This record gives sequence, C-alpha cells and structure tokens, in this order.
Amino acid sequence: MSSASRSQFLGLKVASTMAALFAFALVVFGAIVRINGAGMTCPDWPRCRGVWFPALDSAVVYEWAHRVGAPVLTLLILTTFALAWRHRRELGEAMRFAWVALGMVVLQIIIGALTIKYANNPPSVAAHLVVGIGTFISLLLVAYASWTELDDRAVRSRATVRPAVASIALLTTIVAFIAVIAGGYMSASHAGLACTGFPLCNGWAGAHSAAQALHMTHRWAAYATIALVLCLVAVAARPTSAPPEVRRLIFVAGGCVLAQGALGALTVISGLAPVLRSVHQANGVLLVALLALTTYRCQLGRQPEAFVSLPADGAPTQVPATVTAWMKCASYIQLTKPNVMSLLLFTTFTAMMMAAGGFPRPALVFWTLLGGALASAASGSINMYWDRDIDAQMKRTRLRPIPSGRVPAQHALVFGVVLAILAFCVLWVAVNPLAAVLSTIGILYYVIVYTMWLKRTTPQNIVVGGAAGSIPPLVGWAAVTHHLDLTAYVLFLIVFVWTPPHFWSLALMKKDEYARVGLPMLPSVYGDAVTKRQILLYSVVLVALTVVMVPLHLMGFGYLTVAIVLDALFLAGALWVAMTGTRKSEGMMYRFSMLYLALLFSAMAIDRFGHGGS
Repeated sequence: MSSASRSQFLGLKVASTMAALFAFALVVFGAIVRINGAGMTCPDWPRCRGVWFPALDSAVVYEWAHRVGAPVLTLLILTTFALAWRHRRELGEAMRFAWVALGMVVLQIIIGALTIKYANNPPSVAAHLVVGIGTFISLLLVAYASWTELDDRAVRSRATVRPAVASIALLTTIVAFIAVIAGGYMSASHAGLACTGFPLCNGWAGAHSAAQALHMTHRWAAYATIALVLCLVAVAARPTSAPPEVRRLIFVAGGCVLAQGALGALTVISGLAPVLRSVHQANGVLLVALLALTTYRCQLGRQPEAFVSLPADGAPTQVPATVTAWMKCASYIQLTKPNVMSLLLFTTFTAMMMAAGGFPRPALVFWTLLGGALASAASGSINMYWDRDIDAQMKRTRLRPIPSGRVPAQHALVFGVVLAILAFCVLWVAVNPLAAVLSTIGILYYVIVYTMWLKRTTPQNIVVGGAAGSIPPLVGWAAVTHHLDLTAYVLFLIVFVWTPPHFWSLALMKKDEYARVGLPMLPSVYGDAVTKRQILLYSVVLVALTVVMVPLHLMGFGYLTVAIVLDALFLAGALWVAMTGTRKSEGMMYRFSMLYLALLFSAMAIDRFGHGGS
C-alpha cells in the first residue's frame, strides 16, 4: 500500500472516529433522557406533540435533543459508509463493519419509533439499548480498521494471540453485553431499588419478588463479568500470551470493570442518584465496546493450530493436530449454521410481532425462538452429516467440522437428532402443538426432501427445497395465534419465492465447484443465461407478492411505501446480474437479498402494530 494511497484514508479515519464518538454520546444521552423521565415528553413520532419544532420547555428539551441527534448520527454513518466504499479494496475490514453500521442505524430508527409507541416499556427500552450499543461498536471497529489500515494482508500478519486469551475475551464480551442489557431492562422496569444490600438482594438474602429477581439477574451478570475480566487480566499478565497492544486493551478493561462494580454499588447506596446512574451506564457501554474491540483484535491474531493432512472420503484435507475443548465447542456451534439460523429466527420473531400486533409476551418469544434455534441447528447438523462427502471436495466447505476431522460424522448425526427432539419438546410444552408440528415438518422437509433427495437429483432443488426455509414465519404466527391464516400463508410464499434469486446469485459464483462435485445446480446444468432469466422471473413474482398484501388488506400504505423502495432495489439488483453477470453484481445481489428480507419483514411488523392477526 503506497504512502499516497494511505493519505487518502484520512477522511475515513476522521469520519468513522466522529461517528463512533457521537454514537457513544447518543447512547449515554439516551440513558440521561430515561433517567430524567423525559422519554415520553414527546408522546408521538417522528413529530413531537404534533409539530416538528415544539416549544423546548421543561424536560422536553432532553427528548428533543436526543431525537435531533439521530439524524446527525445517520448523516455521519452515511458519510463513513461512502468513504469506506471508496476504499473498499484497500480496507476490506472497514467496509465490512461499515455495512453493519448502516444496517444498525436503519434498525435503530425503527426501534426508536417503537419505543415511543410502547411508552418506553422495558422490552422496547432494552431493544433500543441493544441496537444503540451495536451501532457504537460497529463504528468503533470501522475506526479501528481504518486507523490500523487493515487490508487482507495486514489481517493475516497480525501478531498472534493464544487461543485461551481469544476464547475468554469472547465469552467475557457476551456476558458483559448481557449485564448491560439486563441493567437497561431493570432500569426501565423501575427495579433499581428492589435490592438494596450486597452481595445478594438484601445482605445474604436472595430474591423473592419479580422485581428483585430482575435486579439480581443484572447483578449476577455483573459479578460474572467482573470475574471473567479479572481472569482475562491474569491470563494476559504473561508477556507471551498476547502482543502488547492486546494486553494494554485487557488491562484498561480491568480498570474499567473495577470502576463499574464500584459505580454500581454507589448507585444503589445513593438511592439511584441520577449522576451516578448516568456515569454507571456510560462506563458499562464503554466496557462492552472495549471488550468487543479486544475480542476482534484477538480473533485477528488468533494463534494457528498445528495441522496434519488426513483423507476425508477420498479427498485430502487438513485438520488440526490437536483439538482443544474450545475448538470442539466452536466446531459443534459451526455444525448448526448460525448464519442461516439468524435470518430464520428473525422471520420467526417478526411474524410473531405481526400476529400479536406488537411485542408478544417475553416468555413466549423466548421459548419460541429457543425451539426455532434448536430446530434450525438440528437441520444444519444433519445436513452437514449427509453432505460430508461433497463438502470435503469443495473449497467453500472443506474446512467444515466433519470433513476437517474436528467432529466425527456419527457424533454430528446424533447431535442433530437430539437437537430435533429437544426442539419438538420445547415447542410442544412451552408454546403449542401446532408450532411444534410445523417446526418438525420443517426439519424433515429440509433433511429428507431437500438434502437427501432433491439436492443431488434436480436443478430445481433450491426451488422445491426452499419451502423448508419458509416455515419459520408459520411457526412464529402459530406460536401467537394457535392457527394459520391468509397473512401467514402469504409470508410463507414470500420467503419461498425469495429463496431462488437469493441462492442462485451464490450459485452463479460457485457454479464451477458445484459442477466438479456433481451437484445439479441450475447454472452448472443449464448455464448462466437460463439462471439469470429465472432470477428475473422470480424477482418479478416476489414483487407482486409483496405488493398484493395491500389490496388484500393484510398490510397498510406505510408498509407499501417501504416495499416499493425495497422491491425497486431488488429488481435493480436482478437486472444488474442479468446484464453484467460479474462476480461483483452476483455477490452484491446475494448479500442485499438478505438485507431486503430483513427490512421487508420489519416493515410488515411495524405496519401491523395495534392490528394483530388478520
């Protein structure tokens, strides 16, 4: 990378830093608004008291200032994204996190509106805080990747970190995030003084009421965070455990977590003094972001394992010479295909919101999503077991847990079957029989109809097999209403028709690999031209399905406005693929299609607030 090109990164460095700092300030100021009780001084959205510029008297100035900060942050994120896009080839890491930040700000606008609609109830406050912190962290990582000028070569050459440090850092980040979110939920529930003693609720007495249990959930997560950070500091004390840069981050986190514990105690002892509450949340957000940055830096320089060559179903590959407990755990998680699971769970949750006309009961959401996660994990594990022979021959999949030798094939099969049984039991007992049956149908369809039959026999495998991925919205709808109706069936059809253009965009990029292993994917059997025409055809049908929900009185005109914009972008992407056929257009279409589905379902959920069912 030349010095001339490096000088061009200054704009991105400054923009991303300003955006990260402003995002942090906005999260902290949001806490101050809530602490001052000013959150509902503007009971409507996006206007305040029916006007765009209200009289800034009493506490309304806090809420209005917070709202004004949102478009300022959006402008900073758009500027950061534009600059990251300009340098996407030189700074690939910055571009990846810029995409995340862009998605976060869209989600935050939606959740901000919901927070007002639901009068700052605990679930909406917690969701608002989650996305706010996520926005800050993503911008912080953009700034880090920009200032350290991380291109692909720089990522590979980072000083190594011992696996134990990287694993503990990841676990600590997750637990700290839970502690902060539990604190936000507790604060919104007015449970801050439910427990006034230490270390338990009242001295050594445990929690008895719901408010005390909620308070202690935050406390236990905080105690666990303190213990994990101190453990991380102890491990990092050895000079050989990590490079100086990582050790400095860990030591700063150690000081931050001690300050957080002291601030938490003082906040309770003082009777929830507003200043201490504000500083406590600000330090908590900073701690989580610092741990996230530490985790990212550890993963960049994670010490590679020693590898040996072993045959896997006739195809030589490389597997770790020694498999640690952490690697084994990570391998089983990889079996579940968490990336696929996340989108399936999102469509399940948004379908639940549509059916309920708002936020369903937290317990129902928890058990439904747990059952859905177990079902998705079961499908992914059994799929990897069945496809282990072709996975070993494809570059994209040969390092999966089974072909790489990290998980025995029979163990993966048993793991998947056990997860499927657990999914059925959880949904049957904690949700309802219809949701359990639909989820099980999804597992059997994906495993038997798609994986074992269609995938290796017909180019239409993804079309017919896509029905499996269309079932989660049905599960979410059934969880709330105990039945299915026209809206649920249209949601099923939308995901069903969306799947072919989404997957075929990937198949176009990987057609040579599919052809080499004998998988009859549409591009490798009928060629690129036919596949592009099919992508266009299914895209047109998808647009028709999304729009027809309005004349059927299933959605309103607010949804229609969003749908038209998204549909136009989707059709533009399909036309771009059809006309150019480059890897860039195919890759962009593949990635955008996932964002499209998430935003479309979000628009549906918002449109149906206050109008559950059909």
